[in-house]
Amino acid sequence: MMEAGVAELDLIRKRLTNDQRVILNVIWERFRDQNDWIPRRILQQRFGKPAVHACLEQLGDSVVREFQDDGKDCYRLTFLGVLLTDQGEESEQLLARYLEYVRKRSKSDPSLEWVGSQEVEAALGLPSHRSRLLRQLIRLSHWWGGGSGFGDQEWTVGVPVDVDDLPPEPDLRGYIRGHVLTHFPPGAASSERGEPSGEFWFVSDPALQRQLRTDWHEAQGVYQVRGWKSCVILCGGVLEGMLLDALARHGAAPAESDRSDLAGLVETARGRGILSAGMPPLGFALQEFRHLIHPGRAPHRKVEVTRDEAEAALVAVRMCQRQMAAWSSARQGQQ
Repeated sequence: MMEAGVAELDLIRKRLTNDQRVILNVIWERFRDQNDWIPRRILQQRFGKPAVHACLEQLGDSVVREFQDDGKDCYRLTFLGVLLTDQGEESEQLLARYLEYVRKRSKSDPSLEWVGSQEVEAALGLPSHRSRLLRQLIRLSHWWGGGSGFGDQEWTVGVPVDVDDLPPEPDLRGYIRGHVLTHFPPGAASSERGEPSGEFWFVSDPALQRQLRTDWHEAQGVYQVRGWKSCVILCGGVLEGMLLDALARHGAAPAESDRSDLAGLVETARGRGILSAGMPPLGFALQEFRHLIHPGRAPHRKVEVTRDEAEAALVAVRMCQRQMAAWSSARQGQQ
């Protein structure tokens, strides 16, 4: 599986046009050097509005996204986007060395919770500019947990939540590639084949698509900092949005009183052929995610939100995404 991830990322890099590569480099260099993302106006003035729009539409939001920062419209790269820049391979190697170091430290000291820039610089022999680069990579990859402090010169981060799951191989670059291609599935590769792109392309409402993308990536981010409850709540909202949209298109929109029953929505979707029998059962915390938002509306038994519940919620969203995409593609082929 890791070999497939290595090959896929190399293929995506080779498919980039020269214009795409240049624009990605400009966005990344701005953030790397100035610690803020490039305003949309500046990028469009440099390359022209039509060229920027065409380039970024082809790349998809798994690579680069628009967002607002202090009222300004800006462009930002995802971690996949960073790996597609000219500094991508160097970034992979640096982050892999960091994760290998943290894995080793954690095994020798199971109580380890934090690592700081000074110890990492000494252990890896990093000059200050490479340490600053690593700081940016850790932030964007979400390989930190429990909190962080990112100063201009020094930084401290929590040990990654999945440190015990890091594979034992000496070089973790394959693990990094597999991770990033799972969490940021590239839309560019599919759009080149004329297929729909984007994680929620099958959702009919563009505004809902944008909201689901935002919530889904936030769910993955809070998981990395041990925000189990927030992760489950966000995943519940994403699942509910996908299911309600699909059922409405199928002519099976549930009654208002049934819309908050997530398990019921899943069963209805199964009955309509939108989801398959392979969809795993929802965890109890995910089924009761609305009660986590409104603690006063207590379910029949206490909801304990653990790491396992958060992982199950992430798995449920990914499975639902894949199955709904397959169902939507099949429907399009029949039309």
